[in-house]
Amino acid sequence: MEEAIKILRHAEDVLMKKIKGLKDGKPKYAASEKLRELRSAITVLKQANLDEEFAQMDEKEEDEILAHIFTNRPPQAQA
Repeated sequence: MEEAIKILRHAEDVLMKKIKGLKDGKPKYAASEKLRELRSAITVLKQANLDEEFAQMDEKEEDEILAHIFTNRPPQAQA
């Protein structure tokens, strides 16, 4: 799973560099849409990887990790 995320991250970097060099127009907008898709895929894979890790933990370890995450990064409302 980590390898797939690594490959998608590299593709994201390459596409971001390409977008910076493009002028406004259809090609840039199409590349931006592909970038959004890549980022969505990365997010899904990360979540699946995290779910897989949680499945291997016992309940106490999971609670400790979640408490640490929410203490350091409290949820923020999005508009």
